Amino acid sequence: MSNHTDSGEKLWNRNYIMVLVVCTLSAFSFYTNQTILSKFLTNDIGATMTLAGTIVGLFSLTSLFCRPFCGLMADRMNKILLLMISNILMTAGLIGFAFAGSIPFFVVMRIINGLGFAIGSTTQVALCTCFIPKSRMGEGIGYMGLSMVLASATAPGLGIAIAQAMGMKAVFLVSAAMPVAGCVLLMFMHSDAVKPKNEKKFIRFEDILEWHAWAFSLCGGMFSFINGIINAYIVLYSDLRGIADVSLYFTVYAVCLFIIRPLSGKLMDKKGIRLTVLPAMLLTAVSMIVLSQSTSFAMILLSAVLRAVGQGTAQPSLQAGCINYIGRDRSGVATSTYYLFGDVGQGIGPMLGGMALEMIAGIGGYQFLFCVSAGILVAGLLIFEIYTRKKGIR
Repeated sequence: MSNHTDSGEKLWNRNYIMVLVVCTLSAFSFYTNQTILSKFLTNDIGATMTLAGTIVGLFSLTSLFCRPFCGLMADRMNKILLLMISNILMTAGLIGFAFAGSIPFFVVMRIINGLGFAIGSTTQVALCTCFIPKSRMGEGIGYMGLSMVLASATAPGLGIAIAQAMGMKAVFLVSAAMPVAGCVLLMFMHSDAVKPKNEKKFIRFEDILEWHAWAFSLCGGMFSFINGIINAYIVLYSDLRGIADVSLYFTVYAVCLFIIRPLSGKLMDKKGIRLTVLPAMLLTAVSMIVLSQSTSFAMILLSAVLRAVGQGTAQPSLQAGCINYIGRDRSGVATSTYYLFGDVGQGIGPMLGGMALEMIAGIGGYQFLFCVSAGILVAGLLIFEIYTRKKGIR
């Protein structure tokens, strides 16, 4: 039996809305300073480009290593208290950025900030599920993901504007104010739903990594793999093709994602996860084939739309389905397992992509890379089809 209170079938309850606001503040805090970090490190701290890239990447590395334990904490601690701790860690790291005078100090602050974000991203989902009716889990998770989409589309521009107007340190301080505001909101949240009923003294492997979530997490990780490939190589690919203004790819993708995520969640809740995930994975694979054959700006944008519809439909469905299947009493470890596969996919995508592009020069290398990505998604589709059919998951 889950230790939460559904409040009937009402999704837009007070606590759910408050968690959404906290998630949005956290996402804006991350993306507002993300675009200026490398510039700040090279211009103000004196780091080389290679070192700056390594320090920026520490964030993902920190998340990867601490992610499994985040789920354990989210399941065994008061989720509101844990989310406040994560916001405090994020704030401390960001204030440290603003006053960092040396590379070693900045590295320490980067790790602290990354630790706070990793704990927060897992706990936010676990906390949010306490206030989402099970019959509307897909819709609730879909709306939750919009905070990250909105932030990724608008916050980098905000950060650059603040940097130009008031300097880079001001960006870090504004970013730090956002998790502080989140902490203030959390102080007004009170619910027995967030407190674990049973105190467990022993830690088992399944408290850290939920193996039963592997199929959902593997497919989610495949989408993260695609994200890593696109983010790392689409600009270089478009340059080779002679296609200008490729940055609009991300704008169109974000707008479509913003529209599709809530709709896909509702569809999953009504029709089941197979109807959303299987066609969506196929559509995303098609988007990668279209991208591999793109010779014009219009084809690039078409691939963005297809990918947004596919990914925007599948990812919230996979995450919600994962939590429903594992159970909301273990939503923390289910979420951390799902995110762990995503961290790995996001990280190895550019690495394997770089190896492929070194082996196959020119446009052919990119075409091969995008087509292989499509093949990986089709393989994931077949795995998920077999798994859900075997388990009787609708």
